[in-house]
Amino acid sequence: MRVVGRGKDHLLTLMAQLTVAIMALTALAMSPHIPVRESGAPLRELPLAGWLLLLLLAFASATVFVRENWPVPVFQIGVFALLAAYAVVRRPVAVDNTDFRVRAFVSCCIFCLPVWGILQLATGATSSAAETWSASLRWAALAAVFFLARALATGSGARARRAFLELFLWFATAEAVLCLTQVFTSKGRVLWLFDSGYGDFVYGTFQYYNNYAQFVELALPIALWRALRDRRHGWAYALAGGTLYSSVIASASRAGSAICTAELLAILAIGLIRLRDPETGVPTRSATAMLAIVPAIAVVFTLVVGWEHVWLRFQEQDPYVVRREFLVAAVDMARQRPLTGFGLDTFPAVYQRYAIKDFPFYANHTHNDWAEFAADGGIPFLLLVLAPFLIAVPSAIRNPWGLGLIAVMLHACVDYPFPRPAVSGWMFAMLGLLYATRGAGSRRGRA
Repeated sequence: MRVVGRGKDHLLTLMAQLTVAIMALTALAMSPHIPVRESGAPLRELPLAGWLLLLLLAFASATVFVRENWPVPVFQIGVFALLAAYAVVRRPVAVDNTDFRVRAFVSCCIFCLPVWGILQLATGATSSAAETWSASLRWAALAAVFFLARALATGSGARARRAFLELFLWFATAEAVLCLTQVFTSKGRVLWLFDSGYGDFVYGTFQYYNNYAQFVELALPIALWRALRDRRHGWAYALAGGTLYSSVIASASRAGSAICTAELLAILAIGLIRLRDPETGVPTRSATAMLAIVPAIAVVFTLVVGWEHVWLRFQEQDPYVVRREFLVAAVDMARQRPLTGFGLDTFPAVYQRYAIKDFPFYANHTHNDWAEFAADGGIPFLLLVLAPFLIAVPSAIRNPWGLGLIAVMLHACVDYPFPRPAVSGWMFAMLGLLYATRGAGSRRGRA
C-alpha cells in the first residue's frame, strides 16, 4: 500500500487507526482464553463475529483488483472495530491452561508484529515513515484477524470452525469458477466490467496469478480432505477440489501449479494412511473410491481448461530471472542492518542502493517475503513472523485442512503473499484456527 507523499492528514489518520488497533489487540491479548466446547450445528452456530470476520476477509479478496487505495483502510478499520467490539462484549470465562506457554509465546510474537514498526519509527530506523506506518497498520489488522479467529474457534467449538472453513471453501470455489470463465475472455476486466489495469488476464478478482494461486493453496486442502472424509457429500467437495486445482493450472503460475500438485499428493497419501477401517486396518470403501475419484477429477478438469500455457512457462530457460537479483539485494540489505532493518515496507525505496542490475520496471517486492522481512525489519522481525507459522506445522499435519499454510509458506520463498490482505488475511485466520485445535486431541483432523 503506497502512502508516500499523501500528506500530514493521511499520516495522522494512519496513526489514529494504529492507536485503536494496538488498544484493541492489548485488550484481547491480555484477556483470558475461552475454553473449548463441542456443541452447536454447522453453519447456524457460527457466531455473528465469525460471519463478520468472514465477510471482511471476503471483501479484501473481492476488492483486491481495485487500483484505488480505499479497500485496504476499509478492511483494516472493519477488523479493528470488530476486534474492539468482541473484546468488550465477550464474557469472562475460566482460563484453559493446556499448552499455555506455546500459546502465550505465539500471542507475543503476533502482537509484536505491528509493534516492531512502531519501534522503528520511534528510533528513526526506517527509511520511510509513511510506509512503515502503513505496514504497521497492515500487520495490526492481520494480528487482529489471528486473535479473532483463534478466540472464536476456541469459544464456539469444532462445528463453528468447520463452518468457517466450509464458507471459505465455497467462496474460494466461486473465485475459481470466475477465474475459469473469464481468464481467456475478459481481456483484463474483472467480471467483464471493471478495469483491472491489466490488458491480458485476470484470475477471479486477482490481477496477479501468483497471489491467486496462493489463495487457492489455502482452500484446496480443505476441499480434498473433506472429499475423503464426507461420505454423503464427498463428490461435491471433489468437484470443488478439481475446480480449484484446474484454475491454478489455467492461471499458469509455475510455483502454484507445483505446490497444488504436491498438496493433492500429500492429501491422498494422508488419506491412504489415516482413513482406515478400525477393524480391518484397510481404507474404507468410501475413502478408497474418493482416493481414485479426486485425482481423476483434477486431471479431467485440467485437460478441459488446458495445461499448455503453464507448460510453456516451465520451459523458460531461467525462471528465476529478476527474482535472483532482487533476492541478492535484499540479503545485502539484511547484512547491512541485521538488527533493525531499513523499515517495514521500505524495500522499494531502498532497493536501488543495493541493486546489482537495472530493470525497466518498478521493484515493488523482493519476490521472497522471508528475505524482505529480514531486509525491512532485520533478523528479529523475520523470526517474529516465522515462529508462529513454524510452530503450527505439526498442527497442520495433524489437521490436513491446514496444509495450505505450509504451502503458502513455501510459496513465500519465491513470491509475496504476506503484503496482500486478500491472501494473508486468510492465512492468519487459518493460523488462528489451527492454534485453537492445539491440546484438543479428540478433535484432530475432524474439520
